[in-house]
Amino acid sequence: MMRDLALAVLGANLAAALAVLAVLPLRRLMRPRLGARAAYALWIAPPLAALAVLVPHRTPVGAAVAPLVAQAGRAVGRALPAAPAQVLWATALVALWAAGALAFALWLAARQSAFLRGLGRLTPIGGEDRVLRAERTEAGPALVGALRPRIVTPADFETRYGAGERALILAHERSHLAAGDGLVNAAACAVQCLGWFNPLVHLGVRALRVDQELACDAEVIGRFPAARQLYGELLLKTQLAYEVLPLGCHWPAKGQHPLKERIAMLKSPLPAPGERRAGLAVAALVGLAAASCAWAASGEARHTVTRPDWLVKPVPKDLIDAYPPAALKAHESGAAKIGCGVAADGKLTGCRILSESPKGAGFGAAAMALSARFQMKPMSKDGKPVAGGVVRIPIRFMVPTQPAPKS
Repeated sequence: MMRDLALAVLGANLAAALAVLAVLPLRRLMRPRLGARAAYALWIAPPLAALAVLVPHRTPVGAAVAPLVAQAGRAVGRALPAAPAQVLWATALVALWAAGALAFALWLAARQSAFLRGLGRLTPIGGEDRVLRAERTEAGPALVGALRPRIVTPADFETRYGAGERALILAHERSHLAAGDGLVNAAACAVQCLGWFNPLVHLGVRALRVDQELACDAEVIGRFPAARQLYGELLLKTQLAYEVLPLGCHWPAKGQHPLKERIAMLKSPLPAPGERRAGLAVAALVGLAAASCAWAASGEARHTVTRPDWLVKPVPKDLIDAYPPAALKAHESGAAKIGCGVAADGKLTGCRILSESPKGAGFGAAAMALSARFQMKPMSKDGKPVAGGVVRIPIRFMVPTQPAPKS
């Protein structure tokens, strides 16, 4: 069990890392053409890919996929064979991963707690339960929390900012609130805990936070197109001394590079509404493609049976009965190869034609008809019959030189 868990953790992290590597350049291509919201939506791909790897399945017979995740899993499996001594290593690795995940979660909780303590006493502004004024001037603006997020403004919010600036700041934070970005960031924190050892996970979460801010910037500018200059000045005016808030959204995000990206985006025209809707559709397709590829590539590969031990196989009469009538009438010989899975009782399942010669003469269909006449000696594991394995069967059809024996 511990060995399987270790392989699952490594496989999910590898799938997520590959998806992050794909999204990082794609988001920059999509943002100017299809909108910042579409680029932000691309980040659904890494968690979907990681979850898809955890769905157990077998690679279909003859499937042509790029089994990178499966190869990595098998490599780790060879390094951690299921011998008792090696199971201890798997247990140690799982314990180390769990300890690291717990330590990372406690660190994030400590940062969140320190931020909340720094806010001081919170009081509602204008009778709104979700818009609060902090006790300190350097606290916020920010969206704080995940399940019940609230907009927190600094103590001098009304005096430091003019009416137009306050409207833009609150519009930005309400955009975060409407999009559920607090929950998104909570999920990102959970992913960081589970993949604490994976640098690409942390890189992806940082890029997600940047794209999240850009998406809200674009939405505010779409609502207030005449306020581009004021919005840019406001980004420069509002600086935070705190580190990035784990469960919430800062405005603006700390760091010079994200701020440069946000100001640069203000100078560019927003894509048309139709283009933005198309961008969200593209992001959904990318997420589904990432999950599909990870699922297909992570399947438990079936080993090829090269020396099958047949209990039952076709007799000459079976070949004559299955012989294509047109080919038999024309005295034409042929051949076909089929590929099949092996069931627990040794019978063939999921057969498909791999090749036939000559083409279109019916020898492939004849070989498929004969597949029901094969049965292999059942394979076993720990004394119990198990399904698995792939067998490829070449069948040669020769024109009979004498009538088939009567049954």
